[in-house]
Order: sequence, then C-alpha cells, then structure tokens
Amino acid sequence: MPYFDDSSDGSSSDSSVGDAGASDYPSSDSSSSDGGSSDGGSSDGSSSDGGSSDGSASAASSSSSAVDYAAMVAIPSGINDGLTSASPQTMTNALGNPGTPDPGCGPSSAALAKLMKTANVGPFRVTGLGPAVDALTRVFSAVQSANPDLYAVLGTAGMLCVRFVRGSTTNFSNHSWGTAIDITINGVLTPRGSATVQQGLVSLCPFMHDEQFFWGAGFSPTPDGMHFEASSELIAQWKSDGSIP
Repeated sequence: MPYFDDSSDGSSSDSSVGDAGASDYPSSDSSSSDGGSSDGGSSDGSSSDGGSSDGSASAASSSSSAVDYAAMVAIPSGINDGLTSASPQTMTNALGNPGTPDPGCGPSSAALAKLMKTANVGPFRVTGLGPAVDALTRVFSAVQSANPDLYAVLGTAGMLCVRFVRGSTTNFSNHSWGTAIDITINGVLTPRGSATVQQGLVSLCPFMHDEQFFWGAGFSPTPDGMHFEASSELIAQWKSDGSIP
C-alpha cells in the first residue's frame, strides 16, 4: 500500500505554499478489486502554469498495448491551459475549515464530513468531496472507453487527508477538503520534484483537464506529477451551481 510525503514549496498568484507527494502518510481507504490503492492524500502545490495544448480527451483516445505508460518522459509544456491551482485561502473561503489536521490524516469537520462521498470511481475506490468524486467517475469512464490500456494501469495513493502542508502550521493541503488525488501508474508514484513524469500521467492529463482538474506537474518550482486537484475555476463553478453550499 502506498504512503505519502509532501514538501513542495511551489507558489502562484493565489497560493503561497504548496505540498507535494512521495511517501510517509498512511492512506485511509482500501482499494477496489481491480488494483487501485487506498485513499488519504499526499500533495498540493501552486502555480499558474498554462495548460493542455493538445486539447481534449479525444487527443488521448488512441489506445495501444505498445505504449510504455511507466516510462519517464519530459513534462509537456502548456499542461494547465485556462486553469489555476486552488490556494488554501480559496479553499477555506469556499468550504471553511476542513477539520483537525494530523500528519496521519485527521478527522474532517462535522460540516465538511456531510459533503464527503465514498465511491468506486472505476479503477479504484476513493473518499472525497462529492462533486470531485463524481467528476473523477466521469474521467475514468472516459479513459476506460477511449484508452482501456491506460485505464488498466491506473491506481491511487489517496484523496481525502486532513493535514497541513508539509513545513507549515497554518496552511492546509488541498487533500484536506477531499478535492485532490494522487495517481499511481502500475502502483508506482512519480517522485515529487521530478522533472520527468510517467507517460501514463501525460496520457491521463487531457481527461483530467476536461473536468477542470489542475495537474501538479505544473507546480513551480517543485513539480508534483502524481497530483491532480480541483482547480480554482472548478471550485468557483461548484459554488456557482450549488454543487457545494
């Protein structure tokens, strides 16, 4: 079972502190029968790195068993077009204090706990904010239809985990609100800070971008390739349409 570690110090126009994942936080939710690991979050950061120049999920629709999804490749340019990382202040303004932080994942606040959802999203089971879990279900359904070989190698190192950003005693990780997820390829995490990422994450990015998830490979100065989070734009959309109170 994967564990977590986060320590990114990325910054952006709306976030001064970030965190990124590797391996010392135990996850809290067991995996599904097809191999995804448990959930319990690892990483978040910040940046305003621009987005997916190769467009929508249709760009990732070619499925081939010849693709080595575990291969480490350069982070593409323009991976987060039109999306920005949601800062701790953005998250607090939208959803309030998430709960009692703990390095091993503390309890959610009573108010936030009511908004959490546990579900099998396809390749694995997660616990997270309801609309985020619903969005991930759509993501992985699209992946399964368009690229079953990619779908088969996807797993998770966690979603919900109430804790502070590594090195901070004030800023919560976005995992604390259940809006971020760390993705494994064949059970392996791309290391935090790596200038290269697994090909599987590159192939997954357009699908995540279509649902307005920001990819942590765009965090600066410390990329976090395993990490995807609901973007600031998606949080604003959920507030506007009543998906979150």
